[in-house]
Amino acid sequence: MYHGQLSMVADKFQWVFSESLLNACGKDVKFCRRQRTITPFRLGLALTATCASQRVETLADFHRGFNALFDTTITYKAFYNQLAKPHFADFARTMTSRLIGDMTLKVFGFEKGRPFGEFRRIILQDGSSFAIHDGLREVFPGRFKVVKPAAVELHTTMDLLCDAPTTVVLTPDTANEQAFLPEPTSLRDSLLLADRGYIDLRYMQRVQDEGGFFLIRAKAGMNPQVVEAFREDGKRLQAWRNKPLQTIHTKLPKRQRVELGVQWQVDGRPLCLRLIIS
Repeated sequence: MYHGQLSMVADKFQWVFSESLLNACGKDVKFCRRQRTITPFRLGLALTATCASQRVETLADFHRGFNALFDTTITYKAFYNQLAKPHFADFARTMTSRLIGDMTLKVFGFEKGRPFGEFRRIILQDGSSFAIHDGLREVFPGRFKVVKPAAVELHTTMDLLCDAPTTVVLTPDTANEQAFLPEPTSLRDSLLLADRGYIDLRYMQRVQDEGGFFLIRAKAGMNPQVVEAFREDGKRLQAWRNKPLQTIHTKLPKRQRVELGVQWQVDGRPLCLRLIIS
C-alpha cells in the first residue's frame, strides 16, 4: 500500500470512528439517551479493537477489552446491560455497515491492456453455514435438521480489487442464497464469480442487460440448446450443433475440455452463454 493510500485509510478511520458520529448514531437508533462512561463511541471502538486484536469467545472478552482500552473498572453487569438492550443490535449493525462501506479502498489492479483490466470491479459471492445452539432452531432453522437443527448462513459479497467485503448478511441456513446476489445494475463493466448455488437464468439475463459479466459454476442436469461446440484442440464438432445438451452429454470427450455456445429461452428471450465442460 502506498503512502497516499495509508493517509486515506487513516483519514477514513478517523471519520468512521469519530466520537460525535458514533454518539449521534447511538442516539439515532435509540440505543443511548444519556451518555455516561459507556458511550456509543467508546463501546463501538472497544468492540472493534477487541475483535481486531484477539480471539473473542465470550462477552467477558469484550468487557476486559473495554476496561483495558479506556482504563476503567466498569463492572461486568453494567457492561452486559448495555449489550442486552434491544437497540444495541441496530447500533452494531449501523456501525459495521459504515465500517465496511467507508473503509473500502482499491488496493489491487491490472496493467493497462491486460484482460482483467477491462473490468471496473471483480465481485465474489459466497455463503458459509455454521451450526449454532439447538435451542435456536425455531429462529434459525438448519437445512439438515437431524445433524444441525439450528444453523445460520453468512452471505458475503466481496470486492476482490479492494480485498474487502462490501455486503455481509446473516440469515437462517434455510434462506435462499440467490436472494443475496448483487443487484444487476451494480455489475456494469464488472465480473461476478459465484458457485453453482447461485445459478438463476433470469438474474443472469438481467446482468447481461446491464452490461455486466459473470463466471458461475454450472449445475449437473442443465439442458440448454447447443448452438456451437469446440474441442479443446480447436476442432469444431459439427454433429453436436443444434441439439439439447443432455442428448450429447455422454458423447463428450473424456480427455479434452469442450467449449459450447449454448442458449436458453428465458421469458421468451434467448439467453446465450459460453459453457465450458471438463
